[in-house]
Amino acid sequence: CKHYKGRGIMKSFDNMAAFAKEYNVPLANIDKTFKEYNEIAEKQKKDPDNGPYEAYGGGKSYDVWGKKFFTNGPMDVNDAFHVAIVTPVIHYCMGGMRINDDAESLRANGEVVKGLYSAGEAAGGIHGSNRLGGNSLLDCVVFGRVSGRSAARYLTEANIKYIEAAKSGTAAAAKL
Repeated sequence: CKHYKGRGIMKSFDNMAAFAKEYNVPLANIDKTFKEYNEIAEKQKKDPDNGPYEAYGGGKSYDVWGKKFFTNGPMDVNDAFHVAIVTPVIHYCMGGMRINDDAESLRANGEVVKGLYSAGEAAGGIHGSNRLGGNSLLDCVVFGRVSGRSAARYLTEANIKYIEAAKSGTAAAAKL
């Protein structure tokens, strides 16, 4: 918690009354929500296979959102809480430019875009329709190295052509 508290995205409260006061939320609303949560958790504990809702990951639940494991209960407004600011973010992009084995970016028709390379989340299709968590680092490193090597090769070839053209007197004044 020290890491997040130091960055101002987590706070500790001795109880929900302190939280409610700081954020101007009626404590009665929190208490009602906790009681409803505890009731659902108790139903799920007593009869885990017959709730009216589909459970996330399979099975049944008494929770409308499909939660079936309630390991941190019962909730009580008199307990201490660590509260964090949570905002939705895109943690990984499955889309991006289509690339070949040399990390060269491809047009829709499969033609190489000369001098344009993609890696990591900028490159699409590496993982198919889903990915294993943690694999984004692998595709960044692997295709980062591949795209770097391919870009260096491309520039080296372009420089050699330019030098040869300069020697023959046919090079443009500012090629690169």
